[in-house]
Amino acid sequence: MSRAKLVYRPDEFPGPVGNEKREQIDALFEHMKGFAGKPEIPGTAGAFAIVARDPKLALLLLQVSDYMTRECPWTTDRKDLRQLMIQTLNWHFKCDFNFQSHLSSAERDGISAELQAAIPYWEVTTIFNEEQLLVIEYTLAACKGEVTDELFARVSKRFGEGGALEITNGVAWWAFWAIVAGAVRPAHDFGYSTPSKSAA
Repeated sequence: MSRAKLVYRPDEFPGPVGNEKREQIDALFEHMKGFAGKPEIPGTAGAFAIVARDPKLALLLLQVSDYMTRECPWTTDRKDLRQLMIQTLNWHFKCDFNFQSHLSSAERDGISAELQAAIPYWEVTTIFNEEQLLVIEYTLAACKGEVTDELFARVSKRFGEGGALEITNGVAWWAFWAIVAGAVRPAHDFGYSTPSKSAA
C-alpha cells in the first residue's frame, strides 16, 4: 500500500478544488489521454500519480518526460542503453516499483530479463558487452556523484560530448522518478512478485 493518497483519476484529488486547480487538473488529464488512451494515470505509472497531487507540476513533468522518451537523441536512438541505464539506477536507488514497471519495456527494447537480473553483478559477470558496462559504470558513478575526468572522457569518446551530456541528463531525470517512487511506494501488481507462503 502506498504511503500517501495518490491521484490516478480527476475525481481523486483530496480537499477543495477551486477553478484554477480544476483547469490544471483538466489540462493534466487531457494530456494523459495521449499516454493512456483515457483521462487517467495507469497503475503502472504510479510515480506520476504521486506528483499528480500538484497537477501543474505533473503536467510540466509529463512534458519533460515526453521529450526525454521521444525526442532527446541519445535516449531515443539507443532505447536499449536507456533502459539499461534506467534499470541500473532503479536497482541503485532500491526502487522496486520502478524496476518492475520497466521489466517488460526493457525486454522489448533489447535488455533481456537475464541482463536486468545481472545488473547487481555487473563488475564480475561476463554477460554485458563493453558498451553496456560503460553505461552501467557511468550511471552508478553519476548517481553517487563520483564521475571522474577519466570516466567522463571514456563516455564522451564512445558517445560524443553531446551524448555524454544527454546520458547525464537521462540519469538525473530517471533518478528523480526512482527517488519519488522509492520514497512514497505506489502499489501495483505487475505480476512479478512471488506470492508469500501462508503459515502452516
